[in-house]
Amino acid sequence: MPSAVRLSLQAPCGLPSPIKVDFPESAKGTPETLISCFDHLVLCAAPCHDAHFPPQPAPRPSSKIGSRAEQRRIYLGPKLSDRATGGPDAGPLIERFSCLFKDQYNCKYNPKGIVSLGVAENFLMEKECLEFFGNALRHSFMSSDLSYGDSLWGSRRINHALSGFYNEWFHPADPVLPEHIITGVGCSAVLDQLFYTLMDEGEAILLAGPYYTGFDRDLVGRDRVILIPVPVPIGDEGFGPDSLKAFDKALADCKSKGIIVRAVIVCNPQNPLGRTYPRETLLQYARFCEQNDLHLVSDEIYAMSVYDNPHDPSMSPFTSMLSLDVEKELGTPFDKARLHVVHGMSKDFCANGLRVGALISQHNALLLRAMANTSMLMKLSSPADVIFSALLNDKAFLKNFITTNRQRLGEAYAFTRKWFNDRGVEVAHSNAGHFAWVNLGGRLGFTDAITEKKVFQTLLDGGVYIAPGTAYHHTVPGWYRVTFSVSRDNLEVGLGKIETLLDLKVL
Repeated sequence: MPSAVRLSLQAPCGLPSPIKVDFPESAKGTPETLISCFDHLVLCAAPCHDAHFPPQPAPRPSSKIGSRAEQRRIYLGPKLSDRATGGPDAGPLIERFSCLFKDQYNCKYNPKGIVSLGVAENFLMEKECLEFFGNALRHSFMSSDLSYGDSLWGSRRINHALSGFYNEWFHPADPVLPEHIITGVGCSAVLDQLFYTLMDEGEAILLAGPYYTGFDRDLVGRDRVILIPVPVPIGDEGFGPDSLKAFDKALADCKSKGIIVRAVIVCNPQNPLGRTYPRETLLQYARFCEQNDLHLVSDEIYAMSVYDNPHDPSMSPFTSMLSLDVEKELGTPFDKARLHVVHGMSKDFCANGLRVGALISQHNALLLRAMANTSMLMKLSSPADVIFSALLNDKAFLKNFITTNRQRLGEAYAFTRKWFNDRGVEVAHSNAGHFAWVNLGGRLGFTDAITEKKVFQTLLDGGVYIAPGTAYHHTVPGWYRVTFSVSRDNLEVGLGKIETLLDLKVL
């Protein structure tokens, strides 16, 4: 029988494995995919030093927080796992958001509800989304979409559509191939599975502060890693190449405390500050990670949500980490296996609820192979797969959608910026995302976290929700993130409530 390279679980072409297996003669000429090989493919378990992961570690005793005695202080049922009970308590946050989501403002059905200007959702393309998505389901949903499909994560259809999209719009230095991509139910799920694969419990991640508060949920709750906000300079300097000096200091501090740092996250465009990083700074991130043997994860979920800001035309255009040729541009070696990019459909395509996220890792086959073990836990639903495959493959609609969305985001930002400036409130320069970063503390005369929280609660009690800066690990209290990508009617009602509750008069 002819010898062949065993296929891994990666569709469509498979990742090669060092294990050799024999295929019957009838298998010659068949496509090299797992689905097409079920009748003859042998997933053997023959011992091979190069092909198998290390054995599982021996069981550990329960931690103090997970011990039965500790749990009985708050819970009388059978013991729960250390993983579930030893992490941060998300209960208060869950309760707060449950109340918000259940009582959201609607001018017709719930006029006394809470106007949400604190959640990053984009409703500026709502009409276009409803029309296109409905048509996609009516015309593109097939009987095969009722099955498990042809891939363990999403489908070959969505991977081909995504690779074409990234090659056209992200300008990668190396072409993105379908087999470089793993999809999942939103970027939160993708990040959770990614860092489960990259890191062990108790290891640390460095990222510039302030940072997206959802990382605390996405990475700490189950993966049990440590997030360390790096205090980069405030303002423009925090986006410059010299900001990496703060990372050098943070890494040295971790080493002195015996904390193992394994990765760096760069959020570009940045959340909550809403702006892009210059290419020179991204190259320094790559240099820092290469020099210190760290994984570099670039969260680019707002990549297509970049708009013109006439108040600061010098702001950098969006530059994807995929587009960097680090060795050529810096003249130093760079191991491409350490770079992983995350993107999703929620923000750029105004569909948080459809839950589509993607990991692009072009040069780390072992990572993709390892993630095959957990990929089914975050597999895309067929309807979401169908909708976004159709959108990404319709080149004319895609271009018009991105262009129109950028224009509307710019208009909404300009309106919001002017509204706050007219009332003497400083607004940080932005050119991306769904939100403005505003300094209510400077206008109201406070710089402490306690007052920031009281103002937040006053606004919430009065029917408008915005996000306080300390929730994003900002070191200067008084700043808030205000979402402007809602309908203009809702935005005006929410801003009106802020004006009344805080007595913000036009100056």
